[in-house]
Amino acid sequence: MTLSNGRPYLAIPGPSVVPDQVLQAMHRPSPDIYEGALFDLTHSLVPDLRSVARTQGDVAMYISNGHGVWEAALSNVVAAKERVLCVATGRFGTTWGEMAQGLGIDVEMLDFGTHTPLDMDRLGQALADDCAAGALRA
Repeated sequence: MTLSNGRPYLAIPGPSVVPDQVLQAMHRPSPDIYEGALFDLTHSLVPDLRSVARTQGDVAMYISNGHGVWEAALSNVVAAKERVLCVATGRFGTTWGEMAQGLGIDVEMLDFGTHTPLDMDRLGQALADDCAAGALRA
């Protein structure tokens, strides 16, 4: 005997059920990424992205999931051997710290666990300690 109701689904991001109409619309071949409509659309985005970023510089587009963007953000903002304070209240924050460590960044983890809210006093003290030690600029 089974207790499940309905069809199984993977809720990423979730927990959202994807409507049947959306699922049906997805039943088509993937677009050609080397030529055609998707290729043309991608090139048309570059001027728009420059405008949004208020730059005339080059635009870098990352083809990745969210974790790839995390890595890009860390790699473009923090250099190896620099020090960061990572505040975690669950797996999301912990993973950020692990990724930073993997990139050679010195991570101080301020982990509040999965059932404890952020303690602003502890965070303030950690920042004050870093400023006093000269690790961070105020």
